Amino acid sequence: MKQYSHAWLAFMAIKRLEKTNLSNNYRKHANSLIKWFKNNRDSVVKGAWYPDAIIKDMATSHILKYEFDPTGKNSTFKKLPSTYHLYKIGKESKFYRKPYKIVKGNLPDRCESLAHSIIDNLKMQESEEKGSPISPTDNHVATIFFMLSHYIADAHMPLHCDSRSFSDGDNIHAHIEKEWDEALRDCYSIDFDNERFFYDPEGYPLKVDSNPVIDWLEQEIINRKFSLSRGTGNGNIWDFISAITQYSYLTAYKMIPESYNEDNLDWETFKGLNTEYLFDDYSKFLLIDAIDSISKVWLRVWIRYQKWMK
Repeated sequence: MKQYSHAWLAFMAIKRLEKTNLSNNYRKHANSLIKWFKNNRDSVVKGAWYPDAIIKDMATSHILKYEFDPTGKNSTFKKLPSTYHLYKIGKESKFYRKPYKIVKGNLPDRCESLAHSIIDNLKMQESEEKGSPISPTDNHVATIFFMLSHYIADAHMPLHCDSRSFSDGDNIHAHIEKEWDEALRDCYSIDFDNERFFYDPEGYPLKVDSNPVIDWLEQEIINRKFSLSRGTGNGNIWDFISAITQYSYLTAYKMIPESYNEDNLDWETFKGLNTEYLFDDYSKFLLIDAIDSISKVWLRVWIRYQKWMK
């Protein structure tokens, strides 16, 4: 995903927490996180883009590449919450419950480590005297939050989890992400000089135009049932992101049948593929799942920190 797509997903994850129904206990924690986020929102565009612009670990930490392995023994697939489109689509793939191997990447490890880093930095901030030179600032911690959202979002992009190299050839990968980013740039008012969104009265990106996919997503943020569940058996962030990458891999083969690779697929052919869902449908499903995942990971991290404070 591109720069403003990543930042927008982070904003929508917070909006999701603000607009959804939560128990009184979770609402208290969510409101605290929402307030903290809005106090640090101006750095979200830079922070969420830091992994691509500065760290540049795209070849390892933004991916977990799978491929079908007919001689392999590993055919175990984790579970995701039933609301996830990735879960539904992935289970319809011909490769579901078929053996696979991981050929490259450490995306779940990166997400787990960043989540721990957030909590560690918040604990240090709370423990140090005011003005301490080693105390992390809110801006520093916020940047790690935004970086984490970037990696979580990448797990939902099927071509980050498919061993076929669709960044080569006509670069279908870049075309998809460019289309998402351009839709967001057209829909929202952006202060490009300062790398930030202009805000609406509620503190979210100011919407100035309509788009069927974006309109659907904004409504689904309000309507979709929310749960903090990561799926049965996913006891930590590593398990959860690992499960997402499995279903992203399966979804890649629903989007692009196995007869295609980087050598025989161009953008126009991709847009016209006769698959079960249209490109706009896949866009809706992948992005709303990413918003849900960012919101629940962020809230769980924040709750762990607040429980430690007690």
